[in-house]
Amino acid sequence: MNEYINANRPLITAHRGYAEIAPENTLAAFAAAVEMGADATEFDVHRSGDGTLVVIHDETVGRTTNGTGNVAELSDEYLKSLDAGSWKGAQFQGEKIPTLEETLTYLKEHAMVALLEIKTPSIVDDVVTMLYATGMEKRTFIVTFEESAVLEIKEKYPEIPALLLLHPSYMTGTAEEKTTRIMEKAEEMGTKDVGLFAFDRDALEKDPVAMDKIKNNQDPGELALGLDADTIRILHKNGYRIDAWTVDSEENIRALIQSNVDILTSNYLERAIRIKKEVLED
Repeated sequence: MNEYINANRPLITAHRGYAEIAPENTLAAFAAAVEMGADATEFDVHRSGDGTLVVIHDETVGRTTNGTGNVAELSDEYLKSLDAGSWKGAQFQGEKIPTLEETLTYLKEHAMVALLEIKTPSIVDDVVTMLYATGMEKRTFIVTFEESAVLEIKEKYPEIPALLLLHPSYMTGTAEEKTTRIMEKAEEMGTKDVGLFAFDRDALEKDPVAMDKIKNNQDPGELALGLDADTIRILHKNGYRIDAWTVDSEENIRALIQSNVDILTSNYLERAIRIKKEVLED
């Protein structure tokens, strides 16, 4: 993974697939990301009531399908019957909630890197088993806010990159203050892979409109970056790999690419790919 990132930095990562133009966390969204030329895609995994790992962001199916209920309580038969595409447009009618196996198999076939976010630590073993079953163990970051999941992965599966997501509270203060907090937490978890909220938390607290846009995966416009060039430089000097999430404006994408971030996760995939090409050609 180090060699791949060094050769392709930053990895432009489609947030929930190319969700700007296709229904999030579906094979249609992953296919759109492949077609656009993304290096990687991020997606979310839950366990169904029958024990199958499925790709969906929410704990419930109501927002992105025509069904109701908690994923963890629903049968595979019911989940397979749901329409996960019509809400995005009539052309996606009948799109299904994919299983993790289907998703990883597709990404393997198209040489994509996966940023696989888990919400509950209880699925770690089954996720890793599926990575090996699909041949994606060398092309996947398991991404999570759950510290116990990171600890379990580092203890049981040290060969699998465990990327610790850190909340906006880490993005305040000077570069030295930020990196001290980040590295203390990462060292406690035993990982050198961190996913950092890109923006300055203190500045965002004064801009509720921008925060609302970020929460709804909309371009908030240029914002003050907490993940600035000095923060990235210090973390790199100490051997860290950095995923910046979720970065959408032209100015912020350009600044982070110029600062040599390792992974950049965005909802606006075409924009991010274009800017990466422009920066690398300068």
